[in-house]
Amino acid sequence: MFFLTMPYKFVQTAALSVILIILISYAWAKTLAKNISVERDEAEIKTVSFEKLTISFTVINHSRLPAFLCYILDNIPYLHVFEKQNERLVMLHPYEKKTFFYQANALSRGLYIAGPVKIRTFDPLGFFTINLEFECQQRILVRPARIQLKTVAHPGLPQGNIKINNPIYEDITMRRSLREYKNGDELKRINWRASAKFNSLYTNEYENTFNAPFFVFLNLAKEDYPLNMRSEKGEKAIEIAASIVNTAARLKQRCGFAAYGTGFPFIRPGENQAECILDILALIQMEDGKLEYDPEIKLKNELSTGTLLFIVGPEHVELYSDKIDAKQYGITTQTLGIMKDVRK
Repeated sequence: MFFLTMPYKFVQTAALSVILIILISYAWAKTLAKNISVERDEAEIKTVSFEKLTISFTVINHSRLPAFLCYILDNIPYLHVFEKQNERLVMLHPYEKKTFFYQANALSRGLYIAGPVKIRTFDPLGFFTINLEFECQQRILVRPARIQLKTVAHPGLPQGNIKINNPIYEDITMRRSLREYKNGDELKRINWRASAKFNSLYTNEYENTFNAPFFVFLNLAKEDYPLNMRSEKGEKAIEIAASIVNTAARLKQRCGFAAYGTGFPFIRPGENQAECILDILALIQMEDGKLEYDPEIKLKNELSTGTLLFIVGPEHVELYSDKIDAKQYGITTQTLGIMKDVRK
C-alpha cells in the first residue's frame, strides 16, 4: 500500500501486480480448500491377524483449479503399512478423482480405525498452505489368526449339507443317479417311470449327506490359566475356537457359541451365525475369576441330540502347544480332546 502512494508509475504498477498475485493465490487456496473431498467405498472391512488387507480411499477435486502439489496421508495407527503407501505426493487435476490403494496388516486381533485422511496442498506460488482433515473413518475388524488345526465333523444327523460315503446317511430327497436293477434291491428304490420308459427295471441312487451342528464353549477365566504367559495362552485358546467356527462356516453347518469371558456371550446353534461368532472372537477378552462348573454337563441339556460340542480351555492350549513344539502335524480336535458328541 505504501508503494501504491508513491508518484512513480512503474513502482505503482509493480506494487499493484504483487497485490493482485497475492489475491489470486489467496482465492486459489480458498477455492481448493472448499472443493477437495475424500470418500471411502466401505465403512467396515474384516480381516485376519497377520494377513494382508487392502485399504482404499478416493480423493476428489471438485474445482476447475488444479492442486499442483498435494501431500495425502491416511492415518492408520497400530497397523503395519507396507512401504508407507498410506502417504502419497500427487497432483490433482481439475475435476479429477483419484483412488489410492495400500496394503497393511495387524499383528493382533481387535478393532482398528483407519482415518482421518489429512491433505496438505498449496497455491501455485506457495504463498498459502491448505491443511485439510476428513474424518471418513473406516472400521477394521481383525479376527483371530488362522492356526494348524483340523476339525472332523462326524458323527452327525442324516440329510444335511455334508457329503459322505456312508449309506447310513442316505438322503432320499437328493437323487444322485439311476442304475440297472440288481437282485436284492428294495422295491421302494425302483424308479417306475424310468423303468416303464426303457422297458427294464432301474433303481434310484441317492446322495449320502449329513448335518453336524457345532457348539463351541470357550473358557477365558483368568485364574484357570497359569500366570506365566497368561495373555498369550488366552489368545491361543481364542484362535483354536475361531478355527472350529471357521470349519462350521466352510461346511455350512449351524453353529452356536458360549464363553466365560467379557460379556459372557451365549448363542444357540443357528444358521449363518459363524460370521457373527467370529466377530465376537475378534473382540472378546479374558474375565476375572475361575470356571466353577463343568460346561459339558451344563450344556448337554441345552443342546439337541447330535450336536458336536467343542470345549476349549487352558489344558487344550497346553496340549496344542506341546504338539506344535514337537512338530507334529495333523492336529485335530479329537487328539486334543476338545470335541464332545452330545447324545441324549
